[in-house]
Amino acid sequence: MSGVSTLGSLNTDQITIVLVRPQIPGNIGSVARAMHNMGLQQLTLVSPARFPHPEARMMACGAADLLQQARVCASLQEAVATCQWLAGTSARRRHYRTPPLTPRDLAQKLPGLCQHNHVGILFGPEDSGLTTSELNLCQELVVIPTVPDATSLNLAQAVMVVCYEIMQVCYQPPAHPTPPLASIADIEAMYEHLRQAFAIRGFANASAIEHVLDRLRRLFERTNLEARDVRLLRGIARQLAWALRHPPAPPS
Repeated sequence: MSGVSTLGSLNTDQITIVLVRPQIPGNIGSVARAMHNMGLQQLTLVSPARFPHPEARMMACGAADLLQQARVCASLQEAVATCQWLAGTSARRRHYRTPPLTPRDLAQKLPGLCQHNHVGILFGPEDSGLTTSELNLCQELVVIPTVPDATSLNLAQAVMVVCYEIMQVCYQPPAHPTPPLASIADIEAMYEHLRQAFAIRGFANASAIEHVLDRLRRLFERTNLEARDVRLLRGIARQLAWALRHPPAPPS
């Protein structure tokens, strides 16, 4: 879309709602309408079951332009490659690296983040939600509080709750900006460099390597990795791999 969309001090063009494998066209249209109501304009669809579709257009109501300009991607990695910060939503309080945020907690983080970083907020398919591997790409897990015996929300309802909380923080005083962070693609490339280095020597199997990488994710995400941090860590991984492949010769 042309121009920059803002609500108060928040640049809403820096926020993308990402629907991962949405199954029901009407839900896609209802999500577009909810976003339009709350001032958000960037929608990405990952492998939608049926799109475009008349039902989606009907449910979008006044948000037809937003729906028409939605980005469609074949994979989640493609959809979020240029994002610097991701939040994944879930109806289940599953084991995760950090305690889950509420939508209000998430919204409070965005004014500072969005001054220099592109943020993606992920919603999973209606029947199963986001997978563990998809949530592993995210810096934060978001859980919408409900009564314990009714945790499942319709996809568009969940998006509306999150977008409503985002709109509520838009007119707060400007937050201290978060510096530009590394992109998700660069962060995942860093973990792949580390994975390759660890595989050379010193770990019993692939499961042990993934366990260590999971612990490193916990550590690094406390700091919000900047691009220069990732370049440094990738350099260390390359040097480590070289050293492991070229051990010093034993003394003669």
